[in-house]
Amino acid sequence: MHLASIAKRERAEVYLVGGTIRDLTLGRGRQDYDFVLHQRDMTFVHKLCQELKGHLFSMGKDEKQRVYRILTGNEILDFNSIDGSTIQEDLNKRDFTINAMAYSLRDHRFYSHPGSEEDIDKKVIRMVSSEGFRRDPLRMIRGVRYLCILEGFQLDEKTKGVIRGKSGLVRGISVERIKMEMDRILLSPKPFLGMRELAALGLFPEIFPELQIPGGLKPMDLFRLDAFSQCLRFFRCLGQWNGWEGDLPIHTEEMLILSYVALFAGMRRIRVTGNQWAREKSIPQESPSHLAYEIMTRMKFSNRFKELVKRLMDHHANLLKLSRSTVGQKDLRQFIHHVGTPVRLLIIFSLLDQRASVDNGLSRKDQKLVRLCHRIKALCKGGKIMPPPTLITGRDVMRLGYEPGPVVGHILHCVREKQIRGEIGDRQQALIFLRETFGKKEGSHTSPRFFGPETEA
Repeated sequence: MHLASIAKRERAEVYLVGGTIRDLTLGRGRQDYDFVLHQRDMTFVHKLCQELKGHLFSMGKDEKQRVYRILTGNEILDFNSIDGSTIQEDLNKRDFTINAMAYSLRDHRFYSHPGSEEDIDKKVIRMVSSEGFRRDPLRMIRGVRYLCILEGFQLDEKTKGVIRGKSGLVRGISVERIKMEMDRILLSPKPFLGMRELAALGLFPEIFPELQIPGGLKPMDLFRLDAFSQCLRFFRCLGQWNGWEGDLPIHTEEMLILSYVALFAGMRRIRVTGNQWAREKSIPQESPSHLAYEIMTRMKFSNRFKELVKRLMDHHANLLKLSRSTVGQKDLRQFIHHVGTPVRLLIIFSLLDQRASVDNGLSRKDQKLVRLCHRIKALCKGGKIMPPPTLITGRDVMRLGYEPGPVVGHILHCVREKQIRGEIGDRQQALIFLRETFGKKEGSHTSPRFFGPETEA
């Protein structure tokens, strides 16, 4: 190994550590490698970067916690300081035994915490010590992520008990770090397993304190609720989607968006289950997207992500209402244009939600929604929404005597709605509609037909 020869030549005490050794032992390929070395040997990193002709970056403000990263080709090499005076002391402070292993590049010697190799053989995720969770509570969530990415692994029962007892420590973690782990769980091969374990370990309500547990249930009993079970089934279906609907593929960011929509929708259903008294007393309930927006704001999601999740949740509620009535092509076309470009994700989410909500075939109501989704899919021609051409402009409206302002915008919006419904096809028809519907009375400075029922043609 080229790195080993350089370490030996420079007499640098460098160790390959953690998940890198775990994955190499399990035969899992990876392109990022983790190393630790003493602070006195950090000059080795600079010399190594020069020899590899890579690019060197430093991350972190604290000298002891600073990570040096070398990018070379498709590989990432991360170097951190040894946590303690020896490599064995470093391993004793790690999160789980399956990560508490090291290999000396200089001496070609293997180090491990007691039980590490045995736990990998038995596929057990076991804490190194309970103090490790107090040192960094994020490790509890990370343990759940390992369940989702390491095939056949199980959390050790004693480790589970400690996590349940210390789950409240999660609230002290920065929201950015929690979000990063949640993203990784949701994008893992088995997100349904991660969500179920987060609930069973009592971590879910700590990550999302906005969730109100229905009376009589403990946090770890969440997964017994039908609403939460449907959410878990959604994640199972999501992982199989590209095999079902090959003409509507899902990309990585879209999968994350759909996952959070499903997660927040499931959380709201749980809150509604626990707030039966509010419905009985006719107390207004929050909109489907209100809770989601609050959570995403607290967890510092990007504005673009927040708005897209919110729009999908609201549009899904509208689509459910639409499916309960007879919908003509004009109304459907109008709905598609109101939704805009997220309509493809709306179709995917709605179909997945239906598949997740039934165990023994689709009901008549479900079948109507599925048929409606496929009608929308056909109208969208593969998801490409083309806006109607501009037939008239604000100048055409102002020639009728209107002043620039919101009134002009409203009139143009009404014309566009008619176009979407197929009731206006060219400029001549648009001008006729404009004069007949919004033409002013002589000497008037406001349109008598602008507000109220008379505005509808």
